[in-house]
Amino acid sequence: MRQDIERLLDIAAKTRPYASFFERPDKEQKELGVVEELISGLTTRGSLNLSNLRPHRPDPPDCVCSGEDGKTLAIEVSEVVCESAVSRNARGEKVYRVWRPGELTEVVSARLTEKDSKTFHGGPFDSIVVCLFTDEPALTYEAASTELASQSFGPLRQVSAAYLLFSYDPGTRTYPFIRLPLAA
Repeated sequence: MRQDIERLLDIAAKTRPYASFFERPDKEQKELGVVEELISGLTTRGSLNLSNLRPHRPDPPDCVCSGEDGKTLAIEVSEVVCESAVSRNARGEKVYRVWRPGELTEVVSARLTEKDSKTFHGGPFDSIVVCLFTDEPALTYEAASTELASQSFGPLRQVSAAYLLFSYDPGTRTYPFIRLPLAA
């Protein structure tokens, strides 16, 4: 497994030098990889048992899967990354984003609102889940947990659950994630 992760990191760094852990040769592979890690984490925690993950066309949603109760879940994926840092690193600059208190909340809120406003093809879906993910070097799970713990996002019309997934943590051998609290 370690060799697979190292190989993917090498490919990712060549594809995009900043916040590249989840990078893959194409968007569909990237989205599936992100959602696979979220599903694995949810299953390990006993939160949800999801199966039959597959890309969905036409997008949105990015992916669909089945719950243990046979219900169909739509999953929308979006990256939390500083586009300016991505561009500057691609030009050879060595910079990273320092996230100030409240900025993550603003980005998460905007992404959830954007995803909630989409017209989802191929439904109806029993649930719509948003999976935000990040590999921002200065955005830690601990800092994000602290900032997001007191927040409530929404109200959202379609989205029923949302998560923020972080890149692999060798210390815990997991992909940490936060369930984002949604307003009723």
